[in-house]
Amino acid sequence: MSCDGLFHIPSPWLEESWRLSLDMSENERRLVSTLARPNAIPPLGPSDTDASAPSASGHGPQMAKLGRRRRAAKSTSTPPKNQHFYFVDQNSSSKEKRAHVMRHHVQEKRKQRKISRWTSPTEQIPGYTTHVVKNEAGIIEKTRLESPPTSAQDSHNGENSLKIRFSNLKSQPHTSALPHIGSPVTMLDASRRDPFASLPIEYDSLDIELADYWRNKLTYWSGQNLYVKNQIFRTAMGSPLSFKAVVLSYCARWKAQLYGLSDSTEIQRHVGQAAKLIDDAMSGSVLVRADDLAMALGGMALHEGRFGSKQLAHVYVDRAVQVMRPRTGTNRPVEVFIHYVRYLMMPEGPEISLTEQQWLLTFLHGAEDLMRQHSSPEYLLHAPHRLKAFEMECPLFSLLSSGPRPSQVPYESRIYVVRDAHTQEVTRTAALIYITAALWDFQESPNKTDRFLHFLCTVATQHHLDRDPACETLLWLLLEEGHDSDLQDPERGWSTGELLKAHKRLRPDLQFQFNEILMSFLTFQTPLRGVTAFEEELRYSAPRSQ
Repeated sequence: MSCDGLFHIPSPWLEESWRLSLDMSENERRLVSTLARPNAIPPLGPSDTDASAPSASGHGPQMAKLGRRRRAAKSTSTPPKNQHFYFVDQNSSSKEKRAHVMRHHVQEKRKQRKISRWTSPTEQIPGYTTHVVKNEAGIIEKTRLESPPTSAQDSHNGENSLKIRFSNLKSQPHTSALPHIGSPVTMLDASRRDPFASLPIEYDSLDIELADYWRNKLTYWSGQNLYVKNQIFRTAMGSPLSFKAVVLSYCARWKAQLYGLSDSTEIQRHVGQAAKLIDDAMSGSVLVRADDLAMALGGMALHEGRFGSKQLAHVYVDRAVQVMRPRTGTNRPVEVFIHYVRYLMMPEGPEISLTEQQWLLTFLHGAEDLMRQHSSPEYLLHAPHRLKAFEMECPLFSLLSSGPRPSQVPYESRIYVVRDAHTQEVTRTAALIYITAALWDFQESPNKTDRFLHFLCTVATQHHLDRDPACETLLWLLLEEGHDSDLQDPERGWSTGELLKAHKRLRPDLQFQFNEILMSFLTFQTPLRGVTAFEEELRYSAPRSQ
């Protein structure tokens, strides 16, 4: 029979043939609709066995070997949900009809895949992988959170380097239901990088909350100062004593004052335990490393000075100095923390002495002589950053100059600002003294002067201090001395602390005048009231202060 006779096959049979062809799996032979004589075609309807029969002739391009045909649908009145019918041209050959149907079939599958990608929520979340798990009830989808790639972890800088660590989580086996993933962190910390898998103490949910205050909540008026907080946090993790005395005790007292309380069970627990361990270490009954003891003493001094007894705070900081002063230069992170706490402490006792007055005057006269030397064209030729570093467009100018300093802290987060802590002005004064003292040390070497100031400008930009001026972070970076070794001097931090202590004993107007003189010298400007006027005011106030 010629192929022309194929086109007299009833239309319903053709539709059923194309539908059955589309139901074949991809593992079967490619889609083929084998057509035979009308009288050789089995009747439509359900069949118990798959029918197959050889063709009458092995010749002719349209006549192919009969393949297996799947069982017809039991009911033709309601077609299956996902079946598609394609209309073909009756005048086309069988090959063209098959190609036409296949094209539409492939296009429809592509559309379905695109729609599934657009609507799948897990595919829109980076780091998620979807697994299909079969069970007796059918097919369910299970998602699991994969660890981020190494390249993404390494991209964080020093101030965002506290990693998520879920080392105590065990992998869950594939089950027929979504597993419950246990975690030591609460929902409060679920979205944050969390260090609790490596804390040096046994902790509970309340401890996690306190540590979360330190890491993500507490802020100065100038901003979060994340680098400073992270460095203190990381150093305090060196021992259970230092972590309890520095982080947990401080945050327990801060939390109590936030709610107007003078005491709480958390204060009694952490402050009490830390104080007892320190007393045992000082008496020799418990062995504690000197660095950890100094760190703990500094932490106790910090929160006692802000939330407790200022007299007891001075006792703690004096003990910390006794431990660390003979060990100057042996442990820079601990030493920087002790300096930082000392600088923030307000002095007790009598007003400024004659000796302290002389220190301040000698320092100002030295800064004035230094300005004259640095302003020479020959010196600036070899140290160009001496002129550039303190220009108005440079970050050091906005950090060190006086004036109103609007807060970068969002309004809703200002409840976390540490109250009555005038850290900006104190750290600004300390930075002015430290930089001037360093330039005095480098006065015979324009190269050292230039490298030191270039380092300061670079590190200020790296820590975004050009956009978010924070003198606290600048002072911390100065004390860390991350520049070349020939520019370092561990004694500079101690001498800066002594001058700063004398400066705090001045009247507020003289404190402001002292700072303006130093800033004028750094910017090569003539101060409105120079060293002579400052000295006269200081001498005039001396009899009343003795």
